Amino acid sequence: MQLRLESRPVGEVLVIQCQGRIVAGKEVFTMHAYVGDSFAKYVDVVLQLDQVEFVDSSGLGAIVRLTQAARAKGGDLKLSGVPARILKTLQMTSLLSQFETYDSIEEAITAAYLGSRYSRGKTGDARPRMLCVYESTDVRTFLREVLCNAGYNAMTTATIDDARILLKATKAKLVVIAARMQSVHGKPTRQVLEEIDPSVSLLILDEDFATQDPGEAAEKLLSDVGSRLAAPE
Repeated sequence: MQLRLESRPVGEVLVIQCQGRIVAGKEVFTMHAYVGDSFAKYVDVVLQLDQVEFVDSSGLGAIVRLTQAARAKGGDLKLSGVPARILKTLQMTSLLSQFETYDSIEEAITAAYLGSRYSRGKTGDARPRMLCVYESTDVRTFLREVLCNAGYNAMTTATIDDARILLKATKAKLVVIAARMQSVHGKPTRQVLEEIDPSVSLLILDEDFATQDPGEAAEKLLSDVGSRLAAPE
């Protein structure tokens, strides 16, 4: 099966789902180009390998090189959901020690945030941390820029499921969500988030937030965020 790669950002970490075979030829070239280009924007990348059928020597070499490239830039390439057959190959070739491997995406992303970049953030970045969840990439960009320019450490993602992972990893105290995201898997989103951190605050944006006057929307957003963060626990 031809290699297929699909990616999604989870906060500052890029998750790349791999499906098919990572073998010499077009597949390895695609892997180098796709993952290599990701390092221009993301320091930490997670390869999700649970749907990979086979990796040959060239494919393993490519993953090693990409991992080395990430670490040379101060980041990392982590592996998630490595199939038993590929894990055995890594053990037989003594390459397993070259990688950080995790059973789940959640564990890999949490490890990325608890690594060196997150440690530096704890000591050198005192900005209040918050999560913004919105389906539209453009709106997520708007939210992040407005909040970061106002002195907050804002991370964004497209789904509540990924927000749950980020909440565990970053201990953010405020989650900003789209109006249509007030329930997930048949449960209120507030309840889902409070199961992770009972003290988390939830801010629900207006239904027409994306089409509001940007100046007015930003002003109201910052006012609401300030009120939530100032409120006693």
